[in-house]
Amino acid sequence: MRFSSTVLLSTAILFISSSSAAKLEKRCTLKREPMTIEDGLLVAKIKVGTPPQTFSVVFDTGNSLTWVPAAECHTPECRQQSNLYNANSSSTAVDLHKKQSIKYDEGVCIDARLYRDTVSVAGLAVSNQLFGSAYSVKGLGGDSYLGSLGLGGFNADGSTNYLTSNSASSNQNISSGGYAQNGFQSAYGQSSQQFGMIASNPSNQFYQKRSNDQSDAEFIFGGIDHDVYKGDIAYFKLPTCDYGDSPFWKTEIKCVKFGDKADIKLAPKTLASMSTGSNFILAPKEQADLLHAAIDAKYDEEDGVYKLECCEDLDDLPTLKLDFDGYRVSLPPKLYIKRIDEKQCQTLISRNKGEDSNWTLGGAFLNNFYHIYDASNNQIGLAIPKGGCDAKITKLSK
Repeated sequence: MRFSSTVLLSTAILFISSSSAAKLEKRCTLKREPMTIEDGLLVAKIKVGTPPQTFSVVFDTGNSLTWVPAAECHTPECRQQSNLYNANSSSTAVDLHKKQSIKYDEGVCIDARLYRDTVSVAGLAVSNQLFGSAYSVKGLGGDSYLGSLGLGGFNADGSTNYLTSNSASSNQNISSGGYAQNGFQSAYGQSSQQFGMIASNPSNQFYQKRSNDQSDAEFIFGGIDHDVYKGDIAYFKLPTCDYGDSPFWKTEIKCVKFGDKADIKLAPKTLASMSTGSNFILAPKEQADLLHAAIDAKYDEEDGVYKLECCEDLDDLPTLKLDFDGYRVSLPPKLYIKRIDEKQCQTLISRNKGEDSNWTLGGAFLNNFYHIYDASNNQIGLAIPKGGCDAKITKLSK
């Protein structure tokens, strides 16, 4: 720990109350990994194999499969990476002789061979973790990162089944065959299933002040760090089984407003996915068009974004308000508008692909908060970072 000044004392006696000591002990048991923000995505390092091979990947709450680029991958996205997974160099690698494809968007996908190997995050090593070694990657990644730590879309027990067969049954050992427990969702080696992410606030540089590595954000695993937020945590319940597939990490969304210019009441059981795998807020096409019509923004088919003319002052644009069960989250225009040049802007609100009637809340929404994922209590939490932020969380009256 660093101090801004030095105090010399002949004798020093430090008294810590039992409650403070318990809080300090709990905080010290949390696992942490520094993160950077790349293209609005939260990126951090994971290690795979024995000896460990290190990769910078997106920590993705919208995807369940962890994957890294493979040594045999020769697509342009892989060629620009310095670290590629070599299964032959890992003494703990087990080839499952199966393949898996993931389509993120139209024309954006990966093809991977499935392995089990030791995967480490924030100093926690999980053996026999199912993951993908991607031999083809199209349209994903950046210069300094490629891959994903899958933190969403899993089953209630934390397992994921990618290898379906007639012999597979629900009571099969989840560590065998195609079943793998994700230790970073199931509290492997930890006392709590809670994990979360918090980005720095550009106005107060909170994390730059508390961290020697100048990280933009932090992954916190094994509980909640009560020292990084202020006020109360707003909790949003996960949907019940009658809503459809995996409830992780989704909650019901009731209404979306653009100030007093647009007010969209959503159908019952409409869900919003909290997905760190995208920087965008994604809405069904008709609803996205209706919102943008209120600010005279037009959809650019080539770029896949809504564009509008904008002056220097963005405050004339309306506040985006999203109503959930019990809470309203408000984002001023500076948080959902990105300037292209002196005369033109784009929004960070876009269209869902396909016919999906639900919403996705990506980095443009989540990066304003300390967002907490709590499988043990079936809930997601949002809190205002210490030092504040431009977004607001308001409790709604019943």
